Amino acid sequence: MLRKDPFVTGEYYHLYNRGIDKRVIFKLVRDYERFMMLLYVANSKDSFRLDDLVTRQHNTFEEVLLLDRSEPLVSIGAWSLMSNHFHLLIRQDVDGGITKFMKKLGTGYSMFFNIKYQRKGALFGGLFKSKLIGVDDVYLRHLFGYLHLNPLDIKFSGWKNKIKQSSDETNGMKKFLEEYRYSSYQDYIGVDRVEKNILTTESFPDYFKDSKEFKNFVEDYFIVL
Repeated sequence: MLRKDPFVTGEYYHLYNRGIDKRVIFKLVRDYERFMMLLYVANSKDSFRLDDLVTRQHNTFEEVLLLDRSEPLVSIGAWSLMSNHFHLLIRQDVDGGITKFMKKLGTGYSMFFNIKYQRKGALFGGLFKSKLIGVDDVYLRHLFGYLHLNPLDIKFSGWKNKIKQSSDETNGMKKFLEEYRYSSYQDYIGVDRVEKNILTTESFPDYFKDSKEFKNFVEDYFIVL
């Protein structure tokens, strides 16, 4: 299948996919953690078996995210996991990097999920979706905010309208995002956690590197909405 926007090394992309028929793909904490581990270890030119890393070598979640890797295939600037879908903001670092990384990520997680929950068949709704971001920094900034605010759908239905109506509601949303573990939001507000190793912020604009600037950026995003 030919894509509208072919993957070009050095370019930024928004990648996303959801469960087939919008089914839940993350049921438990360990499911989210498995995907997060794959975001880290699949981003390498080396082949691997995550079960070998976790089971045979008795590595914990934190230890896996501290393992040495070979040269990465992509740079990850932001990520967000929801119960039935995921979003990634990525730059391709080597030719074919996105395709190789997403194949390892999707295949590895699908096999884990199907074995764990005793099911067969495709887990995701077809080939992952991609959108070229290009040189438009305004769009890149928008996606940077959108990916991190996306989990608000879990608890705050219609949250975009509620932002404009209630400051108390807005404060509740911010608190929810600050406590939501399954995205890179905490890494950008300065929480010290091992999940920060998934990111490669040096491959992205300066506002990806400053936690204070990110907090101001989020404030501005709420105001604009």
